[in-house]
Amino acid sequence: MNDSPTRFKFTNRRIAELPPNPEDARSTEAEYSDIEVTGLRCLVGKGEGRRKFLLRYQMHGRKRAIALGHYPAIDVSTARKLALDYKRKIAEGVDPQQAKEDKRNQKTLSHLFQEDYLPYLQMRNRSWKTDEQRFRIHLRPLFGNLLLEEITVTRIQNMQQMLLKRLTTATANRVLSLLKAIMTWAFRAGLIKENPAILVTLLRENNRRERYFTPDEIRRLFRAADQHQSFYTGQYVKMLLLTGLRRAELAEAKWQHYNKEEKTLYIPHTKNGHSRILHLNHMAVDLLNYLPVRPGNPYLFPGHRKGKPLQNPTKGFQKMLARAGIDKEGVCLHTCRHSVAALIVSNGGTLFDVQSQLGHRSSQTSLRYAHLHDTRMQQTSQRIANCIHDALTHNPPPQLPQPEEAEWEQAS
Repeated sequence: MNDSPTRFKFTNRRIAELPPNPEDARSTEAEYSDIEVTGLRCLVGKGEGRRKFLLRYQMHGRKRAIALGHYPAIDVSTARKLALDYKRKIAEGVDPQQAKEDKRNQKTLSHLFQEDYLPYLQMRNRSWKTDEQRFRIHLRPLFGNLLLEEITVTRIQNMQQMLLKRLTTATANRVLSLLKAIMTWAFRAGLIKENPAILVTLLRENNRRERYFTPDEIRRLFRAADQHQSFYTGQYVKMLLLTGLRRAELAEAKWQHYNKEEKTLYIPHTKNGHSRILHLNHMAVDLLNYLPVRPGNPYLFPGHRKGKPLQNPTKGFQKMLARAGIDKEGVCLHTCRHSVAALIVSNGGTLFDVQSQLGHRSSQTSLRYAHLHDTRMQQTSQRIANCIHDALTHNPPPQLPQPEEAEWEQAS
């Protein structure tokens, strides 16, 4: 029979001396109360007599309890400190047990992404694989195991600085944009009370120095493409330079999308989610007419796998650059797209022409090529001066008729 008093001042020695709860006792655990901190309890089980601390309290008329930890993993002083911390929260109207349960039910960023956000993304964005890759490579190692409420402004800013040490500004911005989108989704779903990601701004990107190929580099790259060991990869690169299509748009293009009579290529899915029809120039038409159709493969540029499009042309593109003697610094397959924009502008085209050819949904996207207009703007300004000079020296404007004297008097 247990003769220990149920209320006394807790000390480590007295807690250690508490006997196990008798085997024939009705309750599973014997309960002892601390007279120094109201609500602090020590529960002792049967058998080995495991001891644990908890705090009993009332919240809105309901009896509640929250576990503090087992003795001797936490001692009496630690248990009192935890109990007092919880009692302060209770005084502020915060239910510590409910908060603990809410936190237990919270998802980590990885769980939220895989279970909720990724399925949402797959239904709305064809480029979801790119976002999945960004999350897996960049976000998951840093934030994957954090609960949503543990993702703070400071942590996001630190992540931004870490990314800049190994990524370009543009890529770091894409990673941050993905995190912003995930946190915004969680906020709208009611999973977090505040969205810290909105307080972190994207870094400024310098789009005025986009790399594009010069006419001489294009000539050498065409020759290297024709000499490349993979026929379809070489023709694929040439087609990028002839159309300005995004690499995925061209890789997924099928023969059924090509209208030989109208000289057009239908693009069913673009990055911005809209389909469009691309009008082809004569070189692009000749290239497509020259391409052999691979039996059983619907794609213009088939890959090695049966029924699949061309995969990973980047390695072949790098070999073409080397053969053409082009510096690889700042160059990628997307440079072909920039080069088409540069050719349009430098040969009299407008930014509207760039928007139409490249399939930009917004004219703001085409503004990155505005600096290419400098030479044309100078030429335009000079033409204005030439016209005025000719008018003043060769064809003076006729003298305007003067009003009659009566008209002057009426006007005055």
